[in-house]
Amino acid sequence: MTIMNTRNAYFDNAKFILIFLVVFGHTISPYRTSNDQVLSLYHFIFIFHMPVFILLAGYFSKNFRKKGYYKKILTKVLVPYLIFQTIYTFYYNAIYDDQSFDLQYFVPRWAMWFLLSLMFWKLMLPLFARWPMWLGMSISLGLGLGVGYINLEGLEKVLSISRMLVFFPFFLLGYYLSQKENPFKKLLNPKGRITSAAVLLLTLIGSYYFLQDTVYTDMLYGTNTYDDHREFFIRAGQYAISILVSFAFMALIPSKPLLFTDIGQRSLYVYLLHGFILKWFFTTDYAKGLHTSWDFILLTIIAVLVTLLTGSKLVDYGLIAFKLFMKFMIPKNSLAKLSMAFKRTLP
Repeated sequence: MTIMNTRNAYFDNAKFILIFLVVFGHTISPYRTSNDQVLSLYHFIFIFHMPVFILLAGYFSKNFRKKGYYKKILTKVLVPYLIFQTIYTFYYNAIYDDQSFDLQYFVPRWAMWFLLSLMFWKLMLPLFARWPMWLGMSISLGLGLGVGYINLEGLEKVLSISRMLVFFPFFLLGYYLSQKENPFKKLLNPKGRITSAAVLLLTLIGSYYFLQDTVYTDMLYGTNTYDDHREFFIRAGQYAISILVSFAFMALIPSKPLLFTDIGQRSLYVYLLHGFILKWFFTTDYAKGLHTSWDFILLTIIAVLVTLLTGSKLVDYGLIAFKLFMKFMIPKNSLAKLSMAFKRTLP
């Protein structure tokens, strides 16, 4: 039992740090171009934080053969996406006093692309899991590299297809790693941690010297199309670097339960809710006046507070109330019937 608790703490610690980096990245995003150091840190975070986050999502999707898998995709991914996509649309209309934000479900709002992509990744997994790792990974990497050649207007927006395909290899890699016992265990030793710390430090330094040009750093977001063939190789290199840095990051994660470990269990809540606070904050006159190094310290504190607030147990209580409301509103067997129809349309 102790081993299991320690293992859970390891992954929950990782998810807490990752979700903080998501919030932190979004917090400094409007200010990143005003300071070279902030821009470098921003790029450094984007090299690995979503790849590892997505890798862990794939790691914990290994039970897709169990009964109720498709129902869980509907209830835990699709339904939250539809709800938050709706809420964010009306919220944007309110805080920006702009009625141009049409309610649409095929173009995800801001961070909602992750939920929509997660649904497709989970639906694609049963097919790819039939193949050996070398074949599945080769095809997924081919899709991620090849989508950059499809230069159709709006492709990066509709269903977030570009991001979905570009980041799918990390999700699939996470699944394949789940088939191995303790895949990160060999890294959790003094030599592995020192080496990994050096890898992260070199990557941070490299971000400062080589990633100031935002034309190429668009690659980190998974939304750009290629202007020439060189960018194909840049994305291939990005895959290699992101995987290396992702493992280096996991090597530095504490294995024991810490004060913030529980918040890692609620990382999805943080992801869904932090936008309400940050989007409002960015509209204030105070936020628009931030630009100094001291202000960067303040932004860091804000990111910490937002992460702690949206990951607190208060969210659990609100979720329980919401589930009771939905159970009352939705017909008893509707989700079960819908998930069965969903399953029959898939291989």
